[in-house]
Amino acid sequence: MPVIVAENDPIIRNIQVVLDPDTPSDRQAAIADYFSVDLPDFDTWRNELRARAASIFPAEFRMADDADAFRAALPDAEGAIVEGMAFGAAELDCAPRLKIVQKFGADLRNIDLDACAARGVPVKPLRRRVNGAVAEHVFALMLALAKKICEIGGRIDPASLEAIGYAPKLYDSRHCGRSNWGRIGGIGTLEGATLGAVGLGEIGRELARRASAFGMEVLYYQRRQLPPEVERAHGASYCGFEELLERSDFISVQLPSNAETKNMIDAAAFRRMKPGAVLINVSRAEIVDRAALIEALESGRLGGAGLDVFWEEPAAPNDPLTAFPNVVITPHTAVAARWNGARDVEEAVLNFAEAIG
Repeated sequence: MPVIVAENDPIIRNIQVVLDPDTPSDRQAAIADYFSVDLPDFDTWRNELRARAASIFPAEFRMADDADAFRAALPDAEGAIVEGMAFGAAELDCAPRLKIVQKFGADLRNIDLDACAARGVPVKPLRRRVNGAVAEHVFALMLALAKKICEIGGRIDPASLEAIGYAPKLYDSRHCGRSNWGRIGGIGTLEGATLGAVGLGEIGRELARRASAFGMEVLYYQRRQLPPEVERAHGASYCGFEELLERSDFISVQLPSNAETKNMIDAAAFRRMKPGAVLINVSRAEIVDRAALIEALESGRLGGAGLDVFWEEPAAPNDPLTAFPNVVITPHTAVAARWNGARDVEEAVLNFAEAIG
């Protein structure tokens, strides 16, 4: 039975339930339920994938919480999978039978590629479809706010527009066109705007690729500046946090939640933002100071906010943030269809089958 050692990550556990039939039953049931919104017959999908990867099924899947546990599990491992955990010479020294390192993502900075090449161990990146879907959702929120779609959608008669404060009136069509007869001011465009990416990791890079297609300038901030070749590939320029806040028309947050990032977007950050800027958060709610966000919206300084994560999930009915016409909130749906995650699992499993089987 092949042994695969994995970083203990909630999403990587999806691979565990495919390859290791001894996965605890409560985890199998929970993950089947997680996929059920788009894969109601999870067992059939899993069985079909197992058949495609018959050379490595069943496998023993060992989950490790830290570097020490990871190395301790490696001596008889033929495969390893990491997301953020470092993998290099020390890990290779513990794994004489290793045949593949699978990165659960496309950013390989945490893997010593030279050390792996010297040992003849291939490293497989995985450009996760889920990350692309999240980046798409950022643009959905930005466009909804820039175009005021959530405010004016369905309001195609004068009375409904008047009800929200507009003064619709047809233009003189003898001399000009009829576009925007509702006389809705402040409709924005992404082309020519500046996107400030707070974090240019896996999701941030997907975001930057798409921003270039929209004709946006991309700034980014994180603790460590990326190599010049990575910046060029994604059309992104590094700057300090305060400069990003001051220059950006749209600010998108995609960072992990930790002690350093909690309430990172606070009252001082909102005061730094240019008037009318829009904040998007598809990462973790606690990175944004909720009271400061409400204050910035009430003052009119913040042009709008798009949120796919909330401080309580599910949220209470009639939360104050839902009353703002320039706030769009979705119920943590940015990852889109579960098929995105399922295809990521399939790719990783088949990579293992090819390298080990």
